[in-house]
Amino acid sequence: MKKAAPERNTYSVRLRPSLIKLFRHVAIERETPFSALLEQAMEEFLAKHGKARETGKAEKRKKDSGR
Repeated sequence: MKKAAPERNTYSVRLRPSLIKLFRHVAIERETPFSALLEQAMEEFLAKHGKARETGKAEKRKKDSGR
């Protein structure tokens, strides 16, 4: 049975065009969707600052580590 994809919302933010351009290049190099790469970057930032969510990948990492 196929897992349902997590809910996603659309947001509009104002960012520097040069930052977006570089980020898009990285996404293309990694063959990863822009939004997936941005989500990963946000999760890593939150984890670094002790604010990791207990859902999605953060929860999976917790289970995999045996905590």
